[in-house]
Amino acid sequence: MTLNHNPLRQLAKAGLLGLRDLRRRLLPKRVFVMDSRRQPGVPDTTTRVAFFFGPTGVKVERIRPGSLKPLFFHGPILIRGEKKTAVPFFLRMLNPTFDVDETTCFVEAWHWHNALEFLQGPIDAAQGRRAFAAWRDRLPEGLSRAYVFGTGPSLALALQKDWCDGYRVVCNTIVRDTELWRHINPHAVVAGDALYHFGVTDFAAAFRRDLAERLRESPSVVFIYPAMFDRFVRRAFPEFTDRLIPIPTGQATVAHDVINEHFQLPALGNVLNLLLLPLGCSLSRRVGLWGFDGRAPNDTLFWSNSQKHSYGELLHTLRETSPAFFDEMVPKDDPEKYIRSVHGDVLTHCLSEAEKAGFTFEMLHETWTPALRKYRSAQAVAAT
Repeated sequence: MTLNHNPLRQLAKAGLLGLRDLRRRLLPKRVFVMDSRRQPGVPDTTTRVAFFFGPTGVKVERIRPGSLKPLFFHGPILIRGEKKTAVPFFLRMLNPTFDVDETTCFVEAWHWHNALEFLQGPIDAAQGRRAFAAWRDRLPEGLSRAYVFGTGPSLALALQKDWCDGYRVVCNTIVRDTELWRHINPHAVVAGDALYHFGVTDFAAAFRRDLAERLRESPSVVFIYPAMFDRFVRRAFPEFTDRLIPIPTGQATVAHDVINEHFQLPALGNVLNLLLLPLGCSLSRRVGLWGFDGRAPNDTLFWSNSQKHSYGELLHTLRETSPAFFDEMVPKDDPEKYIRSVHGDVLTHCLSEAEKAGFTFEMLHETWTPALRKYRSAQAVAAT
């Protein structure tokens, strides 16, 4: 018997969740901040707390290590420059801590959304499932395949191809290019990164601004994203609530059939594994890929993006806001660490398992990603 399936553990977890839900309904709400790094000349959490929690109307209170004040409220405890042990264990069970130290915690950007979800409660997954089913019913019938689009340099060449024979799912900052958006004429757009898309930076704000403009001009397009961001997304896009489709993230490590069978996203990183492949496989058993150039030998950070379809001039705001994220994902002594973790064995596993289930994939241009080179089309091979 594994620990994760221990009945007593599962019972205890269910009881704790029930107690937290009861406290959420009965107690006043408050956001607590424990920030030992707050000092003159050092940026603190004030701006980010206001950004994420200000619109909720919930009071924010700073506390010291060991304080029992949160016992009488429902709300997250945000810690910066402190270890979680600064909060008594029993109190952490009721009001969990979330490390939001951007200098040491590389998933700090995700923790803000975890904290927001804890404060306001999880969403109703059935709502997203109904929205997804309604969108599927509106899609045209008889298309022969699905196309998923990344934002690599080859994306600019998509203007030279007709995509009308397939369902079309685009991602992220492609929303910057009005001409290409209209040419592809997507059925859905996806995004799933707390820092790049749902964060406090100028880069993320530019993405949300352009996404709103594209949704405004394309009334049939839906926006699909991990459910953990739903509270934030609905606040950011109030005029498109009927076209927002949050999908919960489950435990699967494969990309096919997870949406249609379980209405979940796999527990995988990167937009290709997390959103694009699962959606492509939910729409067709033939999936074509475009805009996935991979990391060239002379690339910096993760990989190169098409300059027309990203915000290169604002990349510095990401690094300045969350330095630990880049230190962890693209360390100076191992800049390919992230690409190996998401486009190495994990991607190979996703594609091979889907192939066994009857799915086919076609990489439609040359790529530096070994896991995708196997699937290059005859045209892509001929062009090398």
